[in-house]
Amino acid sequence: MWLLYLQSKDLAQLPSLLLGLTPGSYEAYCFDQAVWYFGSQVQHKVEKVGHKPVKGEAQQRAAQERELKKILDGKDAPKVYADPAALFG
Repeated sequence: MWLLYLQSKDLAQLPSLLLGLTPGSYEAYCFDQAVWYFGSQVQHKVEKVGHKPVKGEAQQRAAQERELKKILDGKDAPKVYADPAALFG
């Protein structure tokens, strides 16, 4: 979803159009909103790391890349619900 968000911004196209969803449909609208929300949240969190006092631009960039990797890997995500797949494992 992050890559779709970036591609949508770069191409100035709605994510739903990039995936071929019916233009103007409610599903396309909901999908566009979900991609925008996810992307803007990730971007905000990554940029926030960049505002912390860090020595040098290279270290700031490295800190932002670590934060992005942490978000996209999902390893630090809180476990609120049980994994349904675990029931069948």
